[in-house]
Amino acid sequence: MIKFPLGARFDLPEKYGLAPGRTLNINIQTPDNITLGAWFVFSEDYYQNAASLDATSEVPVSLTETDIAHALHSHHTILYFHGNAATRAVSHRVRFYSQWTSRIRANVLAIDYRGFGDSQGSPSEAGLGIDGRAAWNWLTEHGARPKDILLFGQSLGTAVVAKVAHELSSEGIRPRGAVMSGAFTDLATLLETYNIGGFLPLLQPFQLVPFFFKALDRVLYHKLSTISILPEVTCPILLIHGEDDFDIQIFHSQRLFDAVLESYLEPFPLTKEQMAKVNLETDEQRQLVDQVSGRRRQQREAMVKETNVQSLGKILSFKRPDKGDVTLLRSTWGGHNQIINFEGVMDVVRKLFEL
Repeated sequence: MIKFPLGARFDLPEKYGLAPGRTLNINIQTPDNITLGAWFVFSEDYYQNAASLDATSEVPVSLTETDIAHALHSHHTILYFHGNAATRAVSHRVRFYSQWTSRIRANVLAIDYRGFGDSQGSPSEAGLGIDGRAAWNWLTEHGARPKDILLFGQSLGTAVVAKVAHELSSEGIRPRGAVMSGAFTDLATLLETYNIGGFLPLLQPFQLVPFFFKALDRVLYHKLSTISILPEVTCPILLIHGEDDFDIQIFHSQRLFDAVLESYLEPFPLTKEQMAKVNLETDEQRQLVDQVSGRRRQQREAMVKETNVQSLGKILSFKRPDKGDVTLLRSTWGGHNQIINFEGVMDVVRKLFEL
């Protein structure tokens, strides 16, 4: 699946619908000497301006690597991390590059992780983080300013966005923002709730096995725990999720939103273990929990702004001092893969990140 489409011509992005000469097929070297395949898709504005300067030519303009620094300086750039299946040449991803470079007028850099497409190596959790940071470094080394780079992940790519944003935050580097569409909290919870093809629960037969999922979490080599690191990310965050996403259910993004919000609410006076037994404890403890719960609800209502977007869905957001807003777009529709190509979603991203 990670090589689909079979026999892809990554050196010929025009075969998949992109304009002649607008996309560069490039290689990115990682610190551990893995070569990644990637496409740099120029903003439609930059491409059309170059074409107008060469209006006498009878063939389409062909941009080169010398144009990259100019394009990075003059336009925002979306660093795009795709999902688990297939490669950067799949049709719905190509549609993303085409639409976002046109409607949002940003450049797009899309990589294939190690083991995907024409990239070397084998997939791993550590490799995802290394590959994501290598792509970021490639952009900055070619002249992009961190404030002009928007991290954008879909499905598996949301874990990559979280890893890269978390690492940048620890170094005091702040990108324009982190967009995560169809995110999941962690791999164990994803496996517990994932639906094959959107309909067949992956691990449904094990739902009745006591302690199965706790044991699964302990033995998983790869954790991909976005929920453990997202609260520490110090740039604006946008979570996008479709109510009709039957592959990864929307509660994952809601939990991520709540996890970031948690540090701004009054903490509970009891541990999770104590909370589980609170009905067996004293009236004083129950009363204390009720009081704290009430204050937390009030704090949440005061912090979280809710906005309805006509014919699209609902936006929840709250402000973090010096870290940027955190927003959850709960779209009524869009499923798992198509939602990022909805014009209404693009408009929300453009407004939130001032693109």
